[in-house]
Amino acid sequence: MDPSTSGAPGPGSASRPPPGAFAGPPDPSLIPSPPTDAANTAAHSFAAAAVTLNIISFLLFSARLWTRSFPVFHMGWDDYVISAAWVLVLTNSVLLILTVPYTFGGDPSTFTLADVIYSNKLAVLSQPIWAWSMAAIKISVAGMLLRLEQRKKVRQFLWIMIGLQVVVSIYGTLSAVLQCIPLHATWDLLGLVTDAKCWSKGAIRANSISIASFNIVTDVLFALMPVTFLRKVQIPLRERVVIGVLMALGVFASGASIVKATMAANFGLTDDPNLEGIQMGTWSLIEEQVAFIAACVPCLRKPFQQVLQHFGLVTTNAATKNTGATGYGRMNATTAVSNVNGVIRMKSLTSSRAQSEEDILQGSGQTGESEIWRTTEVRVDLEGGNSIREKR
Repeated sequence: MDPSTSGAPGPGSASRPPPGAFAGPPDPSLIPSPPTDAANTAAHSFAAAAVTLNIISFLLFSARLWTRSFPVFHMGWDDYVISAAWVLVLTNSVLLILTVPYTFGGDPSTFTLADVIYSNKLAVLSQPIWAWSMAAIKISVAGMLLRLEQRKKVRQFLWIMIGLQVVVSIYGTLSAVLQCIPLHATWDLLGLVTDAKCWSKGAIRANSISIASFNIVTDVLFALMPVTFLRKVQIPLRERVVIGVLMALGVFASGASIVKATMAANFGLTDDPNLEGIQMGTWSLIEEQVAFIAACVPCLRKPFQQVLQHFGLVTTNAATKNTGATGYGRMNATTAVSNVNGVIRMKSLTSSRAQSEEDILQGSGQTGESEIWRTTEVRVDLEGGNSIREKR
């Protein structure tokens, strides 16, 4: 009997569902989903910014550790916190770069829905890492200010800011992992998780704007707080301006936060979600990297000052005047005195920690270890080879 006419199942017919039956979910790796031209351009810009900023931040971070370790090891707890921040910053950058693999020689036209799902998964996992990296950066800045500031009210304020950073980071982590229950529904673009409970796009926008607003306020506060120190430091005005600018670079991080908050307000309102995600990731990374760089720069005061001195933008502490030269050092520094041909030379020896920010900001009228002292070089020519020693 011919099975094709008898109604009996033929060979292999059991593996083919009857017409209209559910054949299972589609394979996302077989569904093309190439990025738009705008998204492709934004992805290349993001990758270039990520690589460039990571190189700059690594160099400045390495220089900070060097100046805090040599010639005398004086690493503080804020240096260890910024080290943890660097690990988080690098991890976040790697995760975000992997979301746009076609920027490094791949063909965007071969991008499939499976690749988009994987990119969304990495982007979601990077959110809590970003939250803790921002917290670690600002806690490090607060730790540096605590090391320099002696006023009780200011110290209490800094500890409150540290506590707020921890609280906001916990909130950011929870909001990232609880935006969909179960979490994998967040990157379920095929809608296979039917019982998922997810935040609305409006709730996601409100959450992003709230976190960005907090970061804007804290960026500005931490950037402007060093100004209170510089008012009491007895150094030339031009140097105070330069140091203040270096320590206020965190203001630029707040600028990135403002841009990101503006984008968050329009999140989900366009027909190119891939482009939206890349742009949000770009400004998140810029905000993170600029904040990290701003946290490292104040500890590199001496190298920056030498560069500025080379171009004549600031004066030097050892500049010789008609009445002598002045220099600044720590209370536990020493003074070298030499007598050559009846000429007395008194040379101030700068602290081994002068490469850091401490020798400028400490010494604002405090006592003991935080004082700044000045020696005046006196040159006296005497007849008969006699010598007189005098310190001012």
